[in-house]
Amino acid sequence: MLFNSVHYLIFAPIVILIYFLIPKRYQSTWLFIVSLYFYAIFRIPFILLLIFSFVTTKYAVDWMEQAKTKNLKIFWLNIAIWSNLSLLFIFKYLDFSITVWNQTFSLTACDPDFVQKSGILLPMGISFFTLQAVSYAVDVYKGVIQKTNSVFHFGLFISFFPQLVAGPILRASDVLHQFLESKEFKYENLKQGLKQLFWGIFKKTFIADPISYVIDPIYNNPSEYNWIGMWIAAVLFAVQIYCDFSGYSDIAIGTARILGFQIPKNFNRPFLSGTLTELWRRWHISFSSWLRDYIYIGLGGNRRGEVFAYINLFITTFVSGIWHGADWTFVLWGTLHASMMVIEKFVFRFAAIKNAWEKIPNFMQPIYPVGIFVLSCFFFRAKPTETVPTGLGIAELMIKRAFTGAPGALPNIDFSLIILISFLFFVDIVQNQKEDRFDKLTNNVYFLFPVCFILYVTAFIIYSVTVSSPFLYFQF
Repeated sequence: MLFNSVHYLIFAPIVILIYFLIPKRYQSTWLFIVSLYFYAIFRIPFILLLIFSFVTTKYAVDWMEQAKTKNLKIFWLNIAIWSNLSLLFIFKYLDFSITVWNQTFSLTACDPDFVQKSGILLPMGISFFTLQAVSYAVDVYKGVIQKTNSVFHFGLFISFFPQLVAGPILRASDVLHQFLESKEFKYENLKQGLKQLFWGIFKKTFIADPISYVIDPIYNNPSEYNWIGMWIAAVLFAVQIYCDFSGYSDIAIGTARILGFQIPKNFNRPFLSGTLTELWRRWHISFSSWLRDYIYIGLGGNRRGEVFAYINLFITTFVSGIWHGADWTFVLWGTLHASMMVIEKFVFRFAAIKNAWEKIPNFMQPIYPVGIFVLSCFFFRAKPTETVPTGLGIAELMIKRAFTGAPGALPNIDFSLIILISFLFFVDIVQNQKEDRFDKLTNNVYFLFPVCFILYVTAFIIYSVTVSSPFLYFQF
């Protein structure tokens, strides 16, 4: 089920209303049922993958805890980890691996060793709930958390509908105990939840979706647009993916807050960062911290010296690229960011350079990390077209046109879109200086409820007459 749909605008209020009306002992059962329904709307058979993930993980971890020897504990830990990563490989990376095989050996359909693609569909949210399950198994093994005794509550932790298909990636230590608690309706949760939920709807519906009408024609046919159009496409896509993904996170966190659950923040105004490292700490925080804790630290972090720290940082950031998609464009996207992260870490080890950088005015520092991010968007957004059969070819064409002053048409951008984007970043800049700057206004019920109602009705009308674009991170 899409957040940006009439279905969800009806579904969420009904779920929340019934949740607080039924006896408290049935609240978790109700959430589990509606979470499975929420996921089944995409494709009913994919529920089996979700169930396989949390049942296999739950019992593998239980047997790990009962094991008498370290080797047996490690065996069951690996069962929990690799059962989830196998799901991820089969449904997300199998066809790309087949492509790499055929390309590596220059195989055509006539060759006996040629392998046909499976054509398997990518289940929604598989990149999120599998990582969530892996983190639970590792945390129990390390003694960070206690295992849960209920497969039912663990299943709810994996399938909780607000964040199921595009995060944030939950940690058991943050939320698992919350599923064991009965919840009462709280007016403050309603206010804060609505505020964040409708801020997310605003970003998705009124900024992210309209941007697609500007940039899709450019990415679909770069040859028709001039070099300025190439840069406009990259910049606007950076804004689009920020609004799209942070918008999803806002809706997820806001919905959960109304129900009484506290989900950690997933974005912290990343385009105001002074370095690329800071940008990635502020972007998709739940995933960045997951990579740090389970990849970077798992590889040894900086414990084995400076050289290994650079290698581990490169690998971790490169994995981020591969996680985002199974295509050569994401390989290069990950390589670009991994290389820049290593270079940045090396350069800033020199005190003179670091001190000089810190003297640059704060409003100018983001030009460098955001510039790298925008440049990488040529790869991130690139997809095959009728005239250019590979995403890599599209990215190469756009970069070449962007840097060579290529002639062509200039895209048309509606002035209202520029106003809305400017408003968004004005709010981000002000809140970056003082988080609660707008709280007095937005906590005022005579302002908050009418604005939320207007946004609800407007979104309902828009979703009724048009098909809103799926959230971009659904494809990852």
